[in-house]
Amino acid sequence: MDTFDMKPEVLFVGTYPPRKCGIATFTADLTNELTRLLTHEFDISICALDKRANTDLYNAPVTMVMDGCRLNSCIAGAEAINQNPAIKIVCIEHEFGLFGGNMGEYVLAFLSLLTKPFIIRFHTVLPEPDEQRLKLVRSICLLADKVMVMTRHSHRLLVDDYNIEQDKLAIIPHGTHPIPASNRVDLKSRYNMQQKKILTTFGLLSPNKGIELGIKAMVKIAAEFPDAIYVILGNTHPNLVEAEGEAYRESLQRLIEENNLTNNVKLVNEFIPTDQLLNYLSLTDIYLFTSKDPNQAMSGTFMYAMSAGCPIISNAFVLANEMLEDNTGIIIASGDEEALANNAIYLLRNEAVRQEIGKKAFMKTRNTLWGTVARKHAMLFYELMKKQSPTYNNIVAL
Repeated sequence: MDTFDMKPEVLFVGTYPPRKCGIATFTADLTNELTRLLTHEFDISICALDKRANTDLYNAPVTMVMDGCRLNSCIAGAEAINQNPAIKIVCIEHEFGLFGGNMGEYVLAFLSLLTKPFIIRFHTVLPEPDEQRLKLVRSICLLADKVMVMTRHSHRLLVDDYNIEQDKLAIIPHGTHPIPASNRVDLKSRYNMQQKKILTTFGLLSPNKGIELGIKAMVKIAAEFPDAIYVILGNTHPNLVEAEGEAYRESLQRLIEENNLTNNVKLVNEFIPTDQLLNYLSLTDIYLFTSKDPNQAMSGTFMYAMSAGCPIISNAFVLANEMLEDNTGIIIASGDEEALANNAIYLLRNEAVRQEIGKKAFMKTRNTLWGTVARKHAMLFYELMKKQSPTYNNIVAL
């Protein structure tokens, strides 16, 4: 049988649950939606990036595990993919830290051996690359059939700073979940937050998230609004726990206690399931984004908050500069505790302004719902299938 008579398989290479990180969540959300959308057109499978010793932690749709930090595993992974006739397309979720070498160049050993067409998505694109990074990124792009980014800024950097041809690139935004209709009064009652003004942040905690800034700003906010509560959702980042235990979280708790904020700041040490997270976002009055990295290309937590219609106060960084234009949010100078507190107080005083900003954020992200994002991926898959087999025409779902 000609392998094109079989249902073609798209293999995603990236981190995947139960591993806890932003890309793992992203990969799971995207592939779940693609599996639902493309039931009759493609099989969707996963090559999980992890230590080989953790293979037993994974179940379907994970079909293989590759350790990107070991060169022999990258080589063996490419060979295993090449030998599987069902796999027609490979889609790689790229972050420099997921692969070994000085700056992640083991990915080239993997990609250069692949005989399958592949698409790669850069989750990070850094400006003004040094010569080594420039060569690495250009080599990846030359090998790829298509390169995906999630923002106009990342697209512009690849064209201007890395000299990548525009026709090699595709912009597909980070997906977001539809927020179910909910009653805020009932939700606040369920979470014991009746009569509270709720500020939230969520994600894996680490020092570069700048959580201290929000805690310190709560001193002034709580003086004006004693019923305000800042809910910080998420486990400590696993890499940080491995290195130092819970020392960082304990330092945050001390900061809360030293500032007499035990009634106004709540650390929730859990990896929050999506449905529960959407509930928290639904009852949020203001979302705080305090990450310290001005070059951060994407944040799933930021996009989820916008899509939920949360008014956002954010440190200046590239995604905020792109998404929070036209009064869809408030951008402050990174680390400006006074500006964070003053803007939060302004929004809490002015419900109409707060609701208008949230509405604009909600409307701006309607093209980012996972169903829409999955269809854009499916069109790329279809294009690659047509290049392999011009007679391929199985596009029922689209």
